[in-house]
Amino acid sequence: MLDPPPVKQGSTREGGYSLVWALFSSVVLVTVMVFMVVQLFDPSKAAVAYAERVDFAHLAAEVSDNLPWILILVSMMMAGVFAALHLGLRPLRRISERAGEIGPATVSQRLPLESTPREIAPLVVAFNAALDRLEAGLRAQRDFSANAAHELRTPLATLRAQVESVLEPSERQDAIEEFDRLSRLIAQLLTLAEADGGDAPVMVSFDLVETAREVARDMAGALVAGGRTVGFDSVPDHWECRGAPGLVEVALRNLLENAARHTPLGSEILVAIDVFGRLTVSDTGPGIPTDFRTRLFQRFSKADPRGAGAGLGLSIVSRIMALHGGEARLDPSPAGARFVLDFSQRGYGGRNARP
Repeated sequence: MLDPPPVKQGSTREGGYSLVWALFSSVVLVTVMVFMVVQLFDPSKAAVAYAERVDFAHLAAEVSDNLPWILILVSMMMAGVFAALHLGLRPLRRISERAGEIGPATVSQRLPLESTPREIAPLVVAFNAALDRLEAGLRAQRDFSANAAHELRTPLATLRAQVESVLEPSERQDAIEEFDRLSRLIAQLLTLAEADGGDAPVMVSFDLVETAREVARDMAGALVAGGRTVGFDSVPDHWECRGAPGLVEVALRNLLENAARHTPLGSEILVAIDVFGRLTVSDTGPGIPTDFRTRLFQRFSKADPRGAGAGLGLSIVSRIMALHGGEARLDPSPAGARFVLDFSQRGYGGRNARP
């Protein structure tokens, strides 16, 4: 399932015509019509011929004589128009704000109909019906991915055991690597289905520093066994964050696994957190090709089409950060690659920060 395009937060002046100017034109037109009716049918002017009443010079003189009253009338009508628009469009503004808050994680929400003006109620009903169809489609795709991944796990494990039992030790390593790749792909599909499920993850307060330290410690053995070194450094001793720690662990693991796969033996991988809650994963490998950086976080996108992996890891990282209101990005680095998970908008700040 493709990521939804970002919502552009544009100016309120974007769009079609303005109701204010349309109603202003109507007020001017009504004023002109009333003025002409008065000129033509005013009993006090019965002695004046109709031809003289519609004469341009006569009309100009009448306008000049009554200009203050005309301006007062127009001003009062426009004031009434502005007041009516302000009061009448207030529910529409609230509905627009509510609609702007609906995204993939909150697609189950609906626009309120009870406080909607009768004139725009059909639009709200149609919008809610569109959300119903969208939610059904999202849930169907999520359920398909989750069910397919679950159904593949058991036969894959059975097949792996059977293949390992019949292969010679010299041939077994290649098969194990392929099974590991398939298992990782299934796990990524399950994570992606969970992230795209349309249900907002449970947000709790947790220590970002401790979570990152635990992930780095858990993966240190495998990384060192694979010929890489891993380090951890944090400016604050604690950094309180609000989010889903399980998903944050998945994002960090994906970055560490990605660094291990794309850096040569002997490379160093460093996990660090600064005082603003920015978690970075840096390595000393060859870095990211320039022409690949624009599609780095797209799904099924790989710098090397023949390389290992399905191209889902970084897209999962990006999706998890979007659910947290944060950002996953690639920052410039003098050597290797430097990925940043920016939690600065989701935390309460660090404690016991070193100077």
